[in-house]
Amino acid sequence: MRFGGWQFGGRESSGLLAGLCLILAFGANLEQRTALRREPMTDLGVFSCAAWAVWSGDNLYRMTDWHGWHYNYPPAMAILFGPLAQPLPEPLPALNPGERRSEANTPWGYGLPHQRFFGLHKENLRFFLIVAAWYFLSVGFCLFAAHAVACVLEGRRMSAPPPEDLKERRRWWGLRLLPILVCAGSIGTDLSRGQMELLMLAAIALAIYLAANAMDGKAGLILSFPGCVKLIPPVLLLYPFWSRRWRMSAGVVAGLILFLAVIPVAVCGPGRTIELYQTWVRVVIQPGMGKGADTSRSGELTGMNGTDNQSLLAAIHNWSYHNVPRSKRPKDAAPVAHKVAYGIGALLLAVLLMSSRRSRGEASSMHMILCVTGFTAVWLVATPVAHNFYYLLMLPLVSAVLYKSGLFERRNPDWKLLGTVVAFMVVDFLARLPSIGNWLRDCGAPLLSLLALFACGIYLLIRERRDEITAVRIHQPTGLSAPI
Repeated sequence: MRFGGWQFGGRESSGLLAGLCLILAFGANLEQRTALRREPMTDLGVFSCAAWAVWSGDNLYRMTDWHGWHYNYPPAMAILFGPLAQPLPEPLPALNPGERRSEANTPWGYGLPHQRFFGLHKENLRFFLIVAAWYFLSVGFCLFAAHAVACVLEGRRMSAPPPEDLKERRRWWGLRLLPILVCAGSIGTDLSRGQMELLMLAAIALAIYLAANAMDGKAGLILSFPGCVKLIPPVLLLYPFWSRRWRMSAGVVAGLILFLAVIPVAVCGPGRTIELYQTWVRVVIQPGMGKGADTSRSGELTGMNGTDNQSLLAAIHNWSYHNVPRSKRPKDAAPVAHKVAYGIGALLLAVLLMSSRRSRGEASSMHMILCVTGFTAVWLVATPVAHNFYYLLMLPLVSAVLYKSGLFERRNPDWKLLGTVVAFMVVDFLARLPSIGNWLRDCGAPLLSLLALFACGIYLLIRERRDEITAVRIHQPTGLSAPI
């Protein structure tokens, strides 16, 4: 099999065909659970309906999808999602006294107790195409991110074909497929929910690749994008400034201005943009920080009991009420829990900053990957809300840990690093299962596995700094003796 300058052998072609069949089968199941159901099981409707609202002049923070869920992120993503916009749901009509719900009085998008499957009709054809388009785009984002990070670690161009040497070729495949396998639980959940994390992962990977190839300005521009999609993860924007990469820093500032101000003002106008941001702060930011009186997002986002929140704040809340059934726990975390979570987050950030200091010279590609994903991990720990599937953003760190573990050299691998990655993978997968998954998430097991992976990144940063100091001492010329 040949694609341009890329040639694959018989076993590789069979593997690629099997992978394509798996992708198509997952996509068919996804369509059945979403567009072909009477009540779609997906979050994608939030983004597509928000896109319709913003382009039709409605307030995207007041509209809801069929489930009553709101759009909770900055306006930029809703604006850019315009080509996949879905008309706002038709309101569910009221029933007359004694009347029951039936197909005649219940439009598509709302559930009926005796009918789950709806089939493909005019009412849901547009959403069927939206689901398919976003699914294949998301799969592409995932594959692109894994390939881009692997190319950075190998020092290769993304357009370069796989190596001819058999050993190097196995390493080439392993460095791209194993990180996806490790994060498969979160990736599968993100795909099934129609979420945006794979897009953000692709943006982070592209920024790392551009920076590794001396295109810092473009890298900074792309790096700012994830923080403008869901305000995730804004802490990683500290990296260009901390590492004193000023062209990348300028790109980050330009990107923030473009995505947060220029695009919304160009589409919505200054007055409407200000109104949108005021509403967003009132209904999302303030409640997320334990302030404000708006509770419209409590059940779907900011409440401690309504989602699979795996932030440190949620873990502290759950640990504090471990002997109380989840449904009876307080909906909001205590003020002291907020302070403890932010304090530990600040401590982790300080550890990362101290570990990533460099005495001289340009930062290596490995150093950049460890820092960027380290900042992302700190955000996932310290933010008030972090869904479990957000952990797929750790894919670059997983790639780096696998690369440095010695797994691909097949000699004396570092089992501490490999064991941590395996534990992260197992917990990430088991957390999806109905019974044990609820228990693991309630115990905060995914958060603990994330912290262990973060510790591996810190260990590699310290080891890299130690090797740098050793190399400087070895190559430092000895001084001449003073004359007598």
